[in-house]
Amino acid sequence: MRIGRVHQRVVPKVRPAASAAARYDFLRAHHDGAATLAVLATSSGIAILILATRLLTA
Repeated sequence: MRIGRVHQRVVPKVRPAASAAARYDFLRAHHDGAATLAVLATSSGIAILILATRLLTA
């Protein structure tokens, strides 16, 4: 009787929890920074529109 070859499964490399947490913090910080820049740009744009409207109507 011939025994068939057993295929080994490829086990994915598990990242340590500490590096995963550091990566999440890094991504979250960049997301928060981008959100802050978007808010500032929007508020600046609104302020410029208000000033331009006042200048054009004056």
